[in-house]
This record gives sequence, C-alpha cells and structure tokens, in this order.
Amino acid sequence: MDSSLEQQLLELYQFLESPPTENLCGSCRICCTASGLTRQNVTRLELAVLGEAGEDFARYAARERGADGDYVFPVCPNLGPEGCRVYTIRPFSCRVFGHYRAGGTRLPSECVFVGKDREFPAADYYRVVPGALRLRELSRDFQLRTVPQRGTSNGGESESGVGLNLEDPWDRALEQVGRGELPDLPAESEGESLFAAYVRALVAGERGQHPEALRFYTRVVDACPERHDLMTFAGFHAFQLGLLDQAEGFWLRSLRLFSGNPLTFSFLGYLFSHRQEWQMAADFFGAAFELEPGQPVHRQRRDEALSKVAQA
Repeated sequence: MDSSLEQQLLELYQFLESPPTENLCGSCRICCTASGLTRQNVTRLELAVLGEAGEDFARYAARERGADGDYVFPVCPNLGPEGCRVYTIRPFSCRVFGHYRAGGTRLPSECVFVGKDREFPAADYYRVVPGALRLRELSRDFQLRTVPQRGTSNGGESESGVGLNLEDPWDRALEQVGRGELPDLPAESEGESLFAAYVRALVAGERGQHPEALRFYTRVVDACPERHDLMTFAGFHAFQLGLLDQAEGFWLRSLRLFSGNPLTFSFLGYLFSHRQEWQMAADFFGAAFELEPGQPVHRQRRDEALSKVAQA
C-alpha cells in the first residue's frame, strides 16, 4: 500500500490520543466480543495497515457467522491474554468506542462509559466524531489506489464508516452523477484530494468537457498506476481530443495491467480504424468480441475491418 497513506493514518491515530487519556476500561473486554458489540465499522485502509492481523479481523468486524449460525470469531482475533495485540494500530472504531454513540444504538450494559458517552444523530457522524472526516478522506484515496476486484468483500467496511456524506460537495456530486444529474462543483483549489480530482473527472466527462476530464483523469492515473479501468477512460478523452498517441499509450498500459476489459480492446479497434490500419483494428475488435460475444457490434466492426484488409 501507499506508505504516505499509512503514515497519515498513523498520524490520525496519534491525534486521537494526544494528550493520552486514562484507560477507564480496566480489564473489561466486552467490546472485543462479537455478542457484546454487534456492529463495527473498519475501512479497507485500516485493514491494510493491520497487515496479516487484518485478515481475520475483517471477518470478525463483519460479524461473520458459520453454517451453524455461530460467530466465526466470537472474540476479536487480535485479543490476547494481556489485551489487544495490535493496540498501537487498532482501528478508528476501537479508539472512539464508548466516547461517542449514534442515536438509536446502545452500549453494552457492563460498559463503564454508559451514561458518560456523547449521543449524536447518526447523520452528524462526520461533524461530531473527531477524525471521522479525515479517516473518510484517507480511505477514499486508498480506495482509488486499489484495483477493484470482482467478488471481493469490504470486510467490516460499511456505508456509515466511509460511505456517502451528503454534506460533502464531492460525495453529493457523486450521488448526483449516479442519478444522471450534472452537479455544480466548487471552484478548483490547490491541495484538493485525489477523490476530488476523480469526481471532477467524472463530471467533466459527463459534460463532454474532454480537456478537463483528461487533465483530472491523468492526475488520478498518475497517482494510481494500477487502475487500468481509469486509464481506459483517460484514453477515451484523449481520443476525443485527437491525441491518438496519448490515447494508445493509456489503452496499451491498461491492457498490460488487465487484459479482460472488452471496452479497452474496442477503443483500440476504433483508434486503428481511424488510422486505417485495418488488420490491427480487426485484431482488437476480434479480441473484444471474444471477451464479449453477446455484443454484436464488436463482430460487426471486426468484419468491416477484415473486408478493408481484403480490399487492400
């Protein structure tokens, strides 16, 4: 993972414990059990920082149950005889537990914080809980740097943990794009997050503003060199601007990372058709058709390119 993101997360943890507070919990471990605390949010960034210790913790945080209906991990897998084995890098939710509580939830009756916690409306989570907004920003950047995998789970990461915060202009814009709307964005400023650049790229693309979309996609791709899917979109906007060599570069880089996207092959087919290099066009359209045989346009474009080859 990106070492700078890990360092920033550790700095956030340090902020939450500065100045250090007295351990009021004593030997109580009720919040480290699945039945004592039935819901827990943890981001993929935090799981990555936990390393191997995060693998089982993700299943624990998700409160995974076996075929018999019992918890796979009734007790946190990181809890040892002397207490938490990952205490210095324990997740955010473990750190703020007991101090803050969303309305409609309750603490275990044994918890020493009962009656001392601060209750807040769930919608005010990011406004009330110190560091929550910063954790979301770091987690967003981590997600952008992580190549999406089909069939994978977010572990314990949930919507309330790092999901949409509609008071945030970028999350609000993302939701509007999802509804097919074109949002107005804040004026561009220095030091904007990577997630902000990603949203700007999406919105510019929806508006057909290819120079802006290419500029923002390029920034995101430079920071996320494994995101083959975003390279495909960057290439599309370069192609729309007539920057064929740049488009080809994005698409070939994308294929080197992942050769299973028919859209990338199809785009390359269009590019070589534009150059009238018909055999190359036919090869790429053919590859797209093999990956997506239910899409007749790939076969049609391949056959058209092959007919050009035959006429040459």
